[in-house]
Parts: sequence; structure tokens; C-alpha cells
Amino acid sequence: MNQKYEKLKTLLKELFQLDQPDLDFGFYRVMHARAAEVTQFLEQDLLPQIKAAFAQYRPADKAAIEKELANVIAGIEAAGMNPEDSPKVKELRAKLADDAVDLDALEAEVYDHLFSFFRRYHSEGDFLSKRVYKPGVYGIP
Repeated sequence: MNQKYEKLKTLLKELFQLDQPDLDFGFYRVMHARAAEVTQFLEQDLLPQIKAAFAQYRPADKAAIEKELANVIAGIEAAGMNPEDSPKVKELRAKLADDAVDLDALEAEVYDHLFSFFRRYHSEGDFLSKRVYKPGVYGIP
């Protein structure tokens, strides 16, 4: 997961071109004037905001539900009972089947979409609109 975040962060740094002081016009002049703020945002503020946004999905995290289910089944079996008769096991299995979200996959998908979006509208230092007909196929303007 961290790899996809780093990939997005690297793309944003490339997009803003903060390491090229000879670009002193238009958008880049504004970005260089705010370089410290942009760098702080990319290095420190972005990840906590992303984690906060995904916190709403934490109760439905598939891995956490599976771990809780395994613990409950182990506890019931240790007590010498059949875990399939337990209402807690039935509730957790229903929650796993209906509401579970693979949080890592969801986060990776969001990073991939953001990367694709920024990659699509930025090419060789210019912002432009590329007409996409299907993934990897662009229309010639």
C-alpha cells in the first residue's frame, strides 16, 4: 500500500516541478512561491488526511472481521461447543458476506485512480486534456 502512495507522491512532486527554479512563469511561479507549503502537504499532511478519509470504512474492514471471527470460533471450540450454533458466529459471517470491504484493496484502487488522473492530464511539464477512448488509447487532437 505504501508503495502506491509513494508512487502518487512522486508523481505529484514531478507534476509541481518544485526542484526546477528556472521555471518562473504562470502556475510554476505560484508553486515556487508556495514550495514550502506544498512540500509540507505532500510529506506530512496528505497521508493523515487519506487515513482519516478511510477511517469510515474501518468497521467494515474484511481482515479485521475475519480475525474477530477466527478468535470467536477458537473461543467457542475451546469451550467445547459447536461454533456453527453460535449467534455471534452467524452474525460475523453475515457481516463478512454482506458488509465487508477489503480496505487495502480499496486504498490501492484509490491511489491507482489518482495516479491515472494526474498522469492523464500532465505530460512533459504541460497540463493538457487527453481524450481517452479506453485505457491506454488516446485520441489525437
